[in-house]
Amino acid sequence: GSSGTVDYLVVAGGGGGGNREDYGYYSAGGGGAGGYLESTATLTATTYPIIVGAGGAGATVFLTNGGNGSNSSFNSITAIGGGGGAGLVSGSSPGSGGSGGGTAMQASASGGSGTSGQGNDGGVPGSTIPEMAGGGGGAGSVGGTGTTTKSGNGGTGKYSTISGTSVGRAGGGGGGGGESGSTIPPGSGTEGGGT
Repeated sequence: GSSGTVDYLVVAGGGGGGNREDYGYYSAGGGGAGGYLESTATLTATTYPIIVGAGGAGATVFLTNGGNGSNSSFNSITAIGGGGGAGLVSGSSPGSGGSGGGTAMQASASGGSGTSGQGNDGGVPGSTIPEMAGGGGGAGSVGGTGTTTKSGNGGTGKYSTISGTSVGRAGGGGGGGGESGSTIPPGSGTEGGGT
């Protein structure tokens, strides 16, 4: 029945990557990391609900966005699911969330928005053809910008020692590579992000 201080780390599900399967070297944006919250709280001795959010589904139909991740929560502390990466070249903004999804190649939209205190915005394409896709945002930094030779890397995650050792979590997913047979590689995910 007494109160006590606990350390907590809550990470939401990350967003899924977009699908820009079409022709040429077009590529889709990477999924944003789930929101990351680490701190301490004073609690009384009782039962507290815990929800572990699932990752968003990667897009399976061309020219569509990946799904947003689901929220995770402990008591009333809620981390927001990551935003899905964009698939459309124009007219399709990536998802916003804990961290935002990356923008598809040649899209004029900005990266998906991250949630203050939980993550960062998604990356954008480069400015020179072929403008490869942006990477998803991570807990530690914004998603990488695409170049003419590679899609943007996922934003960095954050490291925590709450488990006893230093472990990186909540990294963004790298932007997609070029079409099969192209020489343009995808971006790299970091600290838990996909590729």
